[in-house]
Amino acid sequence: MSGLLNTHLEISKIVKESYVVVLIDVDKGHNADVVKRYGEPTRFGLPVLVVLDSDGTPLTTQDTGKLEEGDHHDPAKVVAFLEKWKRSKS
Repeated sequence: MSGLLNTHLEISKIVKESYVVVLIDVDKGHNADVVKRYGEPTRFGLPVLVVLDSDGTPLTTQDTGKLEEGDHHDPAKVVAFLEKWKRSKS
């Protein structure tokens, strides 16, 4: 998933303009305090996306499997997700 965020032109533009990406290692019990703080998002599996507002309050948690088509992440599904949750410029 992180590769697509960097290599797909439309996706990387949305991410750059509207998101701050933080990758956190939560595999094998790492950073358990972070997992607990954000409502146990790993229950959906890994990787998982958690979108926070500017105050750090979770807005949504997304199982990235729902953004897949076949054996890869579908750019159209990823764009739709990012557009839905991006911060407004107001």
